[in-house]
This record gives sequence, C-alpha cells and structure tokens, in this order.
Amino acid sequence: MRAAVELGHALGVDVVAEGIEGRSQLETLRELGCGIGQGFLFAKPMPAAETERLLRASGGGPSTRSEQAA
Repeated sequence: MRAAVELGHALGVDVVAEGIEGRSQLETLRELGCGIGQGFLFAKPMPAAETERLLRASGGGPSTRSEQAA
C-alpha cells in the first residue's frame, strides 16, 4: 500500500483506496497519506439517488473537479 500511495503522490494524482472494511485499514491508509477511500466501512452499495441523499444530508454532495478547486 505504501508504494502505491507514494507512487500516486509522486505522479501528482489522487489516490483512492478501495475495499476499506475496518477501522484499522482506514487508520493505516490515513497514516500513509491516502485521504480518499471507499468501502463497506462507510456504506454498502446503493442506488445513485440514495447515495446523493446520503451525501447531501451529511453536508457533502456530488461535485466536479472545478468546484473542488474553487
């Protein structure tokens, strides 16, 4: 994991960890500098409309790269 995260950072790309299922995995990834992840720890697979509702309710929401940079 360390090599993959470091390679991504060296290339200047966002590194996304997939399949995070436990808190210890999340903590390890954070320690390695991986700030984006997905997996059952956060939510089970769901339809897009339900995902949008969940994100909006949590103060997040779908955004584009240009919105994130602003």
